[in-house]
Amino acid sequence: MPNVTSTTADVFIDEKWSPELNRAVQFDIVIADLFDDKSGVMQGSGDIFHWPARHNPTANTKSAGTDASVESWTETQQNFTVSTHQIVAHEIEDFAEVMSKYNIRAEMTMAASYALARAMDVAAAALLDDNTTQTVGVLGSEMTDDNVIRAWQYLMDAGGARPPFKGLVSPACWGGFLKIEKFTNQLFNGDSGGKALHEAQIGKVYQSTFYHSQLTVGTAPNSSGHLWAGDHFFKIIKRKPATHAWYSPLATAWVLSWDQIYGVFEKQEADEAAAATTTARLHGVRLQSLK
Repeated sequence: MPNVTSTTADVFIDEKWSPELNRAVQFDIVIADLFDDKSGVMQGSGDIFHWPARHNPTANTKSAGTDASVESWTETQQNFTVSTHQIVAHEIEDFAEVMSKYNIRAEMTMAASYALARAMDVAAAALLDDNTTQTVGVLGSEMTDDNVIRAWQYLMDAGGARPPFKGLVSPACWGGFLKIEKFTNQLFNGDSGGKALHEAQIGKVYQSTFYHSQLTVGTAPNSSGHLWAGDHFFKIIKRKPATHAWYSPLATAWVLSWDQIYGVFEKQEADEAAAATTTARLHGVRLQSLK
């Protein structure tokens, strides 16, 4: 007896396509937003930002009847070149756009925006591993309360660092913070709403507001974050992400590109000592932990 099967009835069985795309995961963009923005000082032309140092003089004892000695020294400067130019480009043929169920151009624009923002965060994160003098923590291990206190002390010892400070760590390091009762207990932080438990928040720690990002420097299990003050890290954006497009009549296609021009930098602070002419990474502390 003949049967109607999935094979014989194949032309009667339809197929369905998802109304939305399975978009790639996107990390939260955090790091570059924390950098001080000095784009305003580089408006218009120019690719190099010069930052001269001004050091402190010596207070000498004046002896009666004796002229004071004139003090002078040669100051230095730090030069920061804005040279990072990044671009994403696509060509979308009309045939593909007409036939597609999805808005290809809108999807590509969304993806390009994320790609550029992520690239800037990665560039900013690369600077977090530079300070080899002022470092706390151990790679591959959770940070301790003592580590955070020592980082705060580094900034205080350096002088001139004005709170609130900014801290950036990996999610794994943040998870370690959640195990430190002093950071989460309402008796210490005044949180009576249980945000540490319900929202995984640790609040402000030693005059520092902490953030977490998956894009910290290092390959698991190692991660390098940072605690810093003021404009120790800064960015200069010469062109915010911009869209460019032209239509090719021979290819019957839109050629699209998105680009940005910027620089992210770490400043070295002028040393406090009288008549010094040196600079150092005084207002930043590398936080070594795990990922």
